Amino acid sequence: MKIKPLRVLIIVTIFISVISLGCGVFIYNDMKEREEVSLNVSNTRKSLIKDENVLIKIKSNYGSAVKTTKDTKLYINDNGKYKDIGSINKDNILELESIDNINLNNKYFKLLDNDYYVSYKDVIPTTDTINKRYLNYIEFPIEVTTKENVVYYGENFNEVFTINIPVTSKVIVNLDDYYGISLLSRLVYVKKEDVNNVVEVDSSEEKAESIPAILYHFIYLNGDNSCNDIICHSEEQIDSHFKFLSDNNVFTLNTSEVLSFIKGEINLPKKSILITIDDGARAENFIPFLEKYGLNATLFLVSSWYPVNKFESSYLEIASHTHNMHTTGVCPTGQGGGINCLPESEILNDLKLSRETLNNTKAFCFPFYEYSDYSINLVKEAGFEMAFIGGSTKIKKGINPYKIPRYPILSSFGVDYISNLVLS
Repeated sequence: MKIKPLRVLIIVTIFISVISLGCGVFIYNDMKEREEVSLNVSNTRKSLIKDENVLIKIKSNYGSAVKTTKDTKLYINDNGKYKDIGSINKDNILELESIDNINLNNKYFKLLDNDYYVSYKDVIPTTDTINKRYLNYIEFPIEVTTKENVVYYGENFNEVFTINIPVTSKVIVNLDDYYGISLLSRLVYVKKEDVNNVVEVDSSEEKAESIPAILYHFIYLNGDNSCNDIICHSEEQIDSHFKFLSDNNVFTLNTSEVLSFIKGEINLPKKSILITIDDGARAENFIPFLEKYGLNATLFLVSSWYPVNKFESSYLEIASHTHNMHTTGVCPTGQGGGINCLPESEILNDLKLSRETLNNTKAFCFPFYEYSDYSINLVKEAGFEMAFIGGSTKIKKGINPYKIPRYPILSSFGVDYISNLVLS
């Protein structure tokens, strides 16, 4: 049987079309698969790059101490999910738990010594530190539990953070309207009206019933024998006194802590002392000894005599010994310091200038330990909250904060004298 040429042509055309269509489908599917593979590879590569960038950011934002870069959230870990429980303000320092091997699971940093977290996106490392002096204070035998949604305040009573859940803590500072507690590795204050429950707890820690303040004048370095006065101190005397205080873990106070102790706002350890230095002459020579032994002291500076920057040290507080009224013979009694008889306006101008020069210090020391009701009232009016004298007795709670006694240290006083003040 003969097949007609036209039919053959049609059959061949159909066959070729079917083959072409099949090949086209195959090629299309192959190209599609290749595109999908390529897209998957691209997406995988992008994901890896993204993860790598996130890991780099996590590592760069981690540190033992970090600072918040904005007002940000605080979290708790609720069975693997991070739940918002509060907020912390910008520029606050946080201490973090150590992380051995940082990975992508560390997108939330755990805060040191508590169960709160912060996002890696909201912090950067810092070398700034948190004031931890409160760790030396003796806690009150009081435990408080806060309400929900409570604001916590810093040492200047600025808002630091808010926590939405109740917090229970012992009281470290007891003010009229606030409790001071330890939270987020710092001392913070909570309003008493925001406390839901207060209970008394047992406390066996010994606290100071009184504290000594000691007074040095002039330190003369080895080879300088130009002063034989009883208030001139050798390097050996200062070194032995300060070494004793350091070796015996004596807490060296600042003036604000002394005032808080007098008001009954804090409890101090039994071994506590305030070191003071008067006038400013040669006072810079004390700094190496303070830094060597890690002790704090307060310099009562006659602020017109020496530039303040001559005494820069994190271990040395600068307070006022008047601006220019440390002169004998001005008034008719005692050594004659002018603060007891000069006109009121002249005294106030001097005291206010001294405060301004010394960063608005709140602590004052009467020249020659001489004072009167007249001078005390002017010291108060000038903005000082406390004043020091002599007296050779210990500081007790409830005393007049404008008559704070000190023990003058003479050149003949050895370590036994300091030991008796601190340990007896």
